[in-house]
Amino acid sequence: MGFYKGVGAFLRVFFQLFYRVEIQGRENALETGGLVCANHISAWDPLFISSFYPHPISWMAKKELFKNKFLAKILDHLGSFPVERDKNDLGALKKAIRLLKKGNNVGIFPEGTRVKERDDKMVKPGVGLLALKTESFVSPVSIQGNYRLFSKLKLVIHPPLDAHKLLEGKTKGQESYQMVAQGIMDKIYQSME
Repeated sequence: MGFYKGVGAFLRVFFQLFYRVEIQGRENALETGGLVCANHISAWDPLFISSFYPHPISWMAKKELFKNKFLAKILDHLGSFPVERDKNDLGALKKAIRLLKKGNNVGIFPEGTRVKERDDKMVKPGVGLLALKTESFVSPVSIQGNYRLFSKLKLVIHPPLDAHKLLEGKTKGQESYQMVAQGIMDKIYQSME
């Protein structure tokens, strides 16, 4: 935890030096046991969110990032864990479920990869599955900006969502997971339209 706080403090200073940072909705952040979900525009996103989100987040990160031993150590100290994006990674899902049940916040990008603009076909059902199986609240987060030096970067932490309220009568299976994932992304993009 000390390492996480130290890195977070360093990154906050870094982002505030090189960008015009605006944070909105800190009071909406989930303290424990929730899914932190965001749009994904840059490799910097998890670091930016973790720097300003008031509570620690264990990120699901693509497996390739862990090939670099130095980066893998940092990611590990920050509570991140690898996920294979090209297949249904049951090991990563089980780890996320364990962390959520222990009261950790788990970070995930429902689109699965970086996207420059909204594309509903990119939204994966995994986040819906996690939210419903663990009955975790979801903390939708929007990142607005482009990470150009000295430009504005805005982080909006929306009020938490109850995944069950996004189901619209559907109760099980892949369709319900996709519906929840889509509802989460609707909330994330709502402030950007």
